[in-house]
Amino acid sequence: MSTSSVIGISSTRWGKVLQNPSAGALLLVGVLVISMSIAFPTFPSAINAGNVANQMVFVLLLALGMTVVLITGGIDLSVGSIMGLSAGVGAYSINSGAPLILGLLAAVGAGAVLGLANGLMITRLGLPDFIATLAMLGIARGLLFLWTNGVPFIGYMLPEYYVISGLERPFGFITVPIIIAAVAVLAIIFVLRKTSFGRHAYGVGSNPHAALLSGVPVDRVKITAYVISGLMAGLTGMLMAGRTTTVAPTMGLGYEIAAIAAAIIGGAALTGGRGHALGAVLGALVLSITANAINIAGVSSTWQQVVTGSVLLLAVVFDRASALLRERSTRSAGRLAVT
Repeated sequence: MSTSSVIGISSTRWGKVLQNPSAGALLLVGVLVISMSIAFPTFPSAINAGNVANQMVFVLLLALGMTVVLITGGIDLSVGSIMGLSAGVGAYSINSGAPLILGLLAAVGAGAVLGLANGLMITRLGLPDFIATLAMLGIARGLLFLWTNGVPFIGYMLPEYYVISGLERPFGFITVPIIIAAVAVLAIIFVLRKTSFGRHAYGVGSNPHAALLSGVPVDRVKITAYVISGLMAGLTGMLMAGRTTTVAPTMGLGYEIAAIAAAIIGGAALTGGRGHALGAVLGALVLSITANAINIAGVSSTWQQVVTGSVLLLAVVFDRASALLRERSTRSAGRLAVT
């Protein structure tokens, strides 16, 4: 591709969209909303909007933690399994007579501990992120199956937990899980933008060697990122347990794919150094709208996994294309500056 053509592409509106994945995600949301509203008259209703919002909470919370990990240059394949095992810990605590708040804290704490284990395997044992979290995926899922003997936890739900789970809607279509997700988004925005951890996370993801030479505690940053991811997985598991009123041994199965897809659609890069919380919101919204459209159309829910995987593939291709365009545009600008 010639210098003039690269500059021409990057200067067009479409070129700018390619160079800004979050803008692409926002455009995709707009296209989906318009097309679904035309195809299905019930789609733009307030009730359905509430369904979409409530449906996206689980993927959004996981995507927030995944985004933090991706920013540091890592990846967490274990979030679905951590989600299930943490929910089991919380359910067991409530079954044993613990107050509701302690059950919630037990689930979140279990997720954080499992996330810490991921971080330690990666930083202390030197395991690749992919291998360490893949191992944790199997360990956590296996422990949940052994613990439950393949039988779901049932009958542990307290009356007030139905409000927290979103089964009741005291504020219209705005449920407590939506409020919790909104608080989580604001918290991650603050952490990434206003704290030293946030600044260090982007530095570690962009160039870990340079960050280390600059005095950044690279290992601590990576461990913290995985703890945040585990914490979000634990919280998600408990909210889903409330929604389904049970903890099945298969809870969270496949959710790691949705979390990665949402984060990448929202602008996070597999190579690290890029991503933000609002992007995760857009990515989760894309997946939620797509799943909602599948339900309205009466298509079998088994197609949802196919669609999610396809969206993930397209998001990675888009991310790669935008990275190449930015790289070529930078090189072209450098050549022009020299001449």
